[in-house]
Amino acid sequence: MADEEDTGTGSDNYTITNLIGKTRQVSSLEKKERLYVFVSILNILVTIVFTIYRLVVVEKETDDFTFALLLLINAVFCIFYVIHGVLRERQFEVYAFMCGLMVVLVYCIAEYIFNKDGRTSVKLARMIVACVLAPVNLFLAWKAAKEFGFLEFRIVGASQQMQHMLKQTTIFSTLLKFDVQVSVSFVVLVLQEGTKIDSFEMVTLAVGLPFCIMWAFLGWIGMRIEKKWIMGCFAFLTLAAPAYIIYKMVKIYNHLHDEDQHSPLVMYSAIGAGALLLIVHVFVAIETVIIYRNFGKGLRERVLVLAPNERTGLLSNN
Repeated sequence: MADEEDTGTGSDNYTITNLIGKTRQVSSLEKKERLYVFVSILNILVTIVFTIYRLVVVEKETDDFTFALLLLINAVFCIFYVIHGVLRERQFEVYAFMCGLMVVLVYCIAEYIFNKDGRTSVKLARMIVACVLAPVNLFLAWKAAKEFGFLEFRIVGASQQMQHMLKQTTIFSTLLKFDVQVSVSFVVLVLQEGTKIDSFEMVTLAVGLPFCIMWAFLGWIGMRIEKKWIMGCFAFLTLAAPAYIIYKMVKIYNHLHDEDQHSPLVMYSAIGAGALLLIVHVFVAIETVIIYRNFGKGLRERVLVLAPNERTGLLSNN
């Protein structure tokens, strides 16, 4: 039967099964996918080189340093999205990369056009490279993502219900990673935006990032092993971050027009990052409910080719 084809473990010419699950072999990548990976990595590496240069030459207290640091952090996430997204055929990770690429492009153009006093030959070169490579990269990413689906078929077969449930797990997994990415950016902006941070807030921020990573891992592992109590704990902890994010956004907004605030651009960016983080959290909450309702419907057995009474979870899905 078609839906039983290649659902075992091991490897073939197209896939290999390892600790993270069924993954495409590099040799199975088509020419357009190889081109997408090559152009993407080239684009990201060029961005990293320019960014590291800016980090070295600018003062740490300036906006340039803050945004250069943000670009470097997001470039690391983009490398993961490119490689993992192709080898695991994660359509939404490719879309996340595309969003990140568009943000970098807009930033490079806007920063050079509007920051007339800070124009340099390096920024001009960065903007030109971004304008040349980014549109090509976006087109290749879209083309590559549009062709995904065969790995999904080899994992769960032709059942549309199973494919839909598997797709929901990939959306949930991508949202968790994107949430961590935006959280790191938000913390960097909060630390740099200029308002006074007391000792309590410093401790909160210091604990916040490890908490965010552990929270994401908890949701990820709960989904993989299909443990309802773990997902219940994850759902409860999901309520913690928005409370602080809203508090911090309101505090920054109330200090926007203070005379001693030296970085309104960073402050506005922090508010924007906080708003984006809240939106991502809402989508995570929605997907949590969907994932929870799909527990026990046979997806883990189909993915792992388990007998229905086995308790091993969805280890090779995400």
